[in-house]
Formats: sequence, C-alpha cells, structure tokens
Amino acid sequence: MVPLIFGIALLIFASPAFCANRTVENSCPSNQVRDVGKRNFAILGNTCYMFYRKDRVNYEIARQRCQKDNGDLAMPKTKDINDFLLKEMKRINQFSAMWIGMNDLDTEGKYYWEDGTKVRAWGNMAIGRLIGGFFSGQREDCIALDPGDGKWHDYRCPSQWSLRDHTLDYICQYPI
Repeated sequence: MVPLIFGIALLIFASPAFCANRTVENSCPSNQVRDVGKRNFAILGNTCYMFYRKDRVNYEIARQRCQKDNGDLAMPKTKDINDFLLKEMKRINQFSAMWIGMNDLDTEGKYYWEDGTKVRAWGNMAIGRLIGGFFSGQREDCIALDPGDGKWHDYRCPSQWSLRDHTLDYICQYPI
C-alpha cells in the first residue's frame, strides 16, 4: 500500500501540470524578484536563475550575493543548461560576459564548480583565453559565460596575486 501511495504522489508532483504552476513569483527569492524585476529571472527544471545586471562586481561579491538567499553562482554543468542561459542572456539583451560558479582558485588549470564538484568539460572552455592569463603573468581564475561565443572565459578575481579584480554582471541559481 505504501509503495502505491508513494508512486501516486510521485506522479502528481512530477507531472507537467504541477511543474507548469511554477512561476518566477512563487519559485524565486521574492526579495530579489522585487529588487531586480521578474524579467531578469528564468526557470529551468528545479532551478530558478537570476540574471543580475544592476551593477558590476567582482567574483567574490557576486558569490556572496547569490549565497545570501541560499543560492550559488550559476553552474551550467551541461550543454542544455549552458544553452538555456545563453538564450536567456539574449532575451534580456545581455551582450557582455557574466560570472558563473566555476574557478581554478585552488590550483591553476583545475576547475571546480561552486558546489565543489570537478568540472567535466564538454568543449565549452575558451582554450586560448583560459591559458592566456597564466602565461601573461596575471592570474585569471574565475569564469564567466560570454554570450558572444557562448564559451567560458576566465578573468581576474579576488586573490593574493590579483592587482585589480575584474568586475562583471552575474547569474545566480536557486533551488526550487
């Protein structure tokens, strides 16, 4: 009897009708929706994404702002998520790169997502750009998604090696 009830509950909550009721207003952090406007939010699956374009900040400040409402910098771990973020950036007329939750702050060339998982590259690294910072004498350890080519590029971010932090807009993700 219990497996049957669990199965029925699973069908109800996983059904498209239930998921269709998710809106920015009832799924995303309400204080953020109020502050930046619902046009700058999008939902994919069980995640609400916020495209923060109010002011450009360094990577660490972007990370802290996302975490303030129990979120993280966006982690496009699959091509589908990456393509979704690019489509949304185009929709809101975002033409410059935005911070995402990936860096190689601990070890140069070893990239990790904000949740601590190792990045499994699927051809989205902007290779020439990623090695350029290391050989130019500047540490470029924080990653941004560039809508121009759809690739991940690294930029200077807060570290003991950085003379000046790069500032960008950013994308947060919140679980629903």
